[in-house]
Amino acid sequence: MNKLLPLNLKDHAIIKAFPSNINKKLVLNVGCSNGRIDYWLAKIGYKVYAIDLLKDNSWQNNNQLTFSTANIFDLSSFPITSAPIVICSQVLEHLINYKKALINLLKLTEIRLILTVPLEKSFYHPEHVNFWDDGNIKEFTELCKPHSISISKIITKSEDAMTGQRDYLIIIDKRQKNVI
Repeated sequence: MNKLLPLNLKDHAIIKAFPSNINKKLVLNVGCSNGRIDYWLAKIGYKVYAIDLLKDNSWQNNNQLTFSTANIFDLSSFPITSAPIVICSQVLEHLINYKKALINLLKLTEIRLILTVPLEKSFYHPEHVNFWDDGNIKEFTELCKPHSISISKIITKSEDAMTGQRDYLIIIDKRQKNVI
């Protein structure tokens, strides 16, 4: 297995958002980058399909972990058709048509979809084409109807507390309905 890189606070928040009562320990991570969280999930017993648009040279497959490339706008490019838990962290801000990507992520999700996107221009990168704030982040609630959704602000690493940088952690549970 690849050397385990330390998890950051965002990774811990994502793992804490996993449903506790599922039979199938299977995760699909869309936008896995170097696979930091994926190696840890495989180590604690999850079967992980880690997906990114481009191959990272550090990827190492094993029995619990399969890396592959796929395009969120073409679900037929994915190695599996669904998973109980789907993660998509720090991806939607790069996509012009993030709403279509979100719809596809919901199609891939059996139980829980866990997203992170930057708050406003926290972690600004020139490739970011979408920005969310406390006003427009609520559009996720509409886009994910009728499913239950939770939106909170998280710090990704300890120095974020001083810089004011934050991410939104968005949890969509398909087992529960939004009653608002």
